[in-house]
Amino acid sequence: MLVRHPCGVLPSLFLLASSAFAAVPVPIPATNPSPDLTTVYSNFFGISIELSFANYYFGNDSNTVPQPVVEYLSALRERGSGKPVRLRLGGNSMDSSTYVPDQPDIIEFTDPNANSNDQPVNYGEKMFEAMNALSDKVGGAEYLIGLSLRNPNNTNIPLLAGDAQHFLGDKLDAFLLGNEPDLYTAHGQRPNIKNYTEFDYIGEYWEVFAALSKTPQGDVLSLDKIAGPTICCFWDLAPLLVPGGWLDQFNERLKYITLQHYPQNNCFGSYQYEIDYYLHHANAVGLAKWQDSGLDIIRKQPAETRKPVIMDEFNSASCGGIPGISDTFAATLWGADYGLQLAAVGYSAAYLHTREVGVTYNLFDPPPTVAAGSGPWTTNPSFYTYLPVSEALQGNNGSKVVDLNIQNSATDKSQSVAGYGIYDASSNSIHHLVLFNFDNATTGPVEFTLPSELFTSTDSNVAVRFLTAPHVNEKHDIAWGNLTWSGVGDGKPVTASGSWVQNDQTIACAQGCTVSVPGPALAVVYVGGFDAPSAPANTSTTKPGGSNNTQDSDASVGVHAVGLGVLLSAAAVGFSLVI
Repeated sequence: MLVRHPCGVLPSLFLLASSAFAAVPVPIPATNPSPDLTTVYSNFFGISIELSFANYYFGNDSNTVPQPVVEYLSALRERGSGKPVRLRLGGNSMDSSTYVPDQPDIIEFTDPNANSNDQPVNYGEKMFEAMNALSDKVGGAEYLIGLSLRNPNNTNIPLLAGDAQHFLGDKLDAFLLGNEPDLYTAHGQRPNIKNYTEFDYIGEYWEVFAALSKTPQGDVLSLDKIAGPTICCFWDLAPLLVPGGWLDQFNERLKYITLQHYPQNNCFGSYQYEIDYYLHHANAVGLAKWQDSGLDIIRKQPAETRKPVIMDEFNSASCGGIPGISDTFAATLWGADYGLQLAAVGYSAAYLHTREVGVTYNLFDPPPTVAAGSGPWTTNPSFYTYLPVSEALQGNNGSKVVDLNIQNSATDKSQSVAGYGIYDASSNSIHHLVLFNFDNATTGPVEFTLPSELFTSTDSNVAVRFLTAPHVNEKHDIAWGNLTWSGVGDGKPVTASGSWVQNDQTIACAQGCTVSVPGPALAVVYVGGFDAPSAPANTSTTKPGGSNNTQDSDASVGVHAVGLGVLLSAAAVGFSLVI
């Protein structure tokens, strides 16, 4: 192939060589991660489900659990090293709803005029029946359950807590006491208090603690499964953590410190950031600094007594997301970047929120029928966020995540690259890298160069798996490795096809090497070779309407294994032809 140039005709070799001039070195820190860095696991990501629509995902009882949900969650559990899938039952509706143990239907809406972002329901024991059945079908789930704090004297709180513990047992991970209490004043939840403060909140916490010690099912408080403060917006975490504050008063019974936060608000039909915001690593870094003074207090506590911090609800924008942003590949990449950034700064888990069918930030959508009705499900871009992060965080000892600040991307908002080192929490050796190219396929792939000191003499190969799409605005054609959930309705992945699909690669790297990441894409580099599952057994078909992918994985490996020096030589040859 010949390429036109103002100086004449260039051979296509020059195109290959020109990308070498843009090689991006991957800096490997000279020192091991701090021993105080939080250890995270492959089930770091969880799914937060709005209570009002939980039966669309859990089913109406133990016999109606949607099989596509089982498939989706089984895929996450497989990539999460078999650890329980993290699920949360919560949201605004959890704070406004009523538990009615013996009602015949799992969900009954109680206010036809309710705000769409806070739809109260009555729900009963059938919810726990469906939750248990789902856990059994996927091989294990652990649940966060919201407890309302809107009326701290409400006897429904201990009733729910006692029954949840009774029916779920060890599957119940923790109770989230209160949902966004820093918004109670703005939402009119404390009409007799002009300004509901942290001091008021602490007093109400004490009221509920007393009730939880004597529920109809016994003492729930002594199980030490309480979490909070679950603030989202206006309050500063640090004052709640200072000596004598909320943490000191309730520390003995607390399991987690929980927070909720979105990068922007779309509750009133307007928003601040366009899609470009989600394509710069520096913005994810800045967002993760929300509550940094409080996180710093926690980070300084001894690791053996430190309470884990959990982001129990987040997504790309509040109140259902933003069409054209939340339902695109840009949001997929952002979710993976932001999730890893949360792990790097001290969070132990993070839950992406999902609501009713048609909400743009949902991970996957039920068919537009009644809950647990038949019909094809739709996989949305946010679901793909989970796959590379789960595999990158695999490790028998847990992992520690370090932002490598490639090209000063942590602060330079002009950069379109980013990278993380994933360390074994015991040996402090890097076992995975995660490399991002946020560019929208306009300048070709980024050549990330890996130094030889990353490897041992017996562990000198790397394997690479890619998360890809044709462009950042893509809503359907997304692939992890060569698998996609696009065009299928049963939750089972199929083989992807198209020029944008990147097959798995293995590269010899004893002397250093390059990993070519197209734009837009994410690559997980497995030091020493793959230690994660490839295509499951039920993925033998090709994506409907597509042709088989004919990209030669071995051939592409050969290009990357050539090394930077050979590419530079080729560039010199190409340049001499036009002088």
